[in-house]
Amino acid sequence: MEAVRKRCWNHKEPCMTRRYFLALSGAIAVFVLLGILGSKYYPKLNEWLRHAPTRAIVLNADPACNPVGVLCTASGGALTAAIGLGDSVQPLVAFPVQVRLSGEEATRIKKITVNFTMSNMDMGFNQFTLAQGKDKTWQGQAILPMCSMGRREWRVAVEMVSDVLYRAEFNLLTGS
Repeated sequence: MEAVRKRCWNHKEPCMTRRYFLALSGAIAVFVLLGILGSKYYPKLNEWLRHAPTRAIVLNADPACNPVGVLCTASGGALTAAIGLGDSVQPLVAFPVQVRLSGEEATRIKKITVNFTMSNMDMGFNQFTLAQGKDKTWQGQAILPMCSMGRREWRVAVEMVSDVLYRAEFNLLTGS
């Protein structure tokens, strides 16, 4: 047996003993089983880890309202959200973001995120989480990247999370 072991470790000839074959087969079987279980349970696990609400309610906003220097409002059901982005929004310059809530659901909101996107253009990940302030007001700061094409039209999505996900979208036209 000692002679066989030396030959195997010296790699002078192929060495596949029954013990190594069983260990390798077992490892492959475990990885296959983990892959099957992972693909079956990943969506549920991902939802559980994110604690995502089970349904979403879309709040209706005025598409003509630009939230630079004014409050734009979106409402639906038991929640109304008003967003204001400060007096000037320029690329690469931080600006304030404020969301004021009203309605029955306003006190139940646990988290608010604001996402900035452009239609038909990938501008990267521009999501900002707001901090809860006084009187159902949430505040934070955001900074937008410069568009290489010179575009200034953004879409602002405000997501408010309680037991339900509320979503409001606004049009934003930035300065030059």
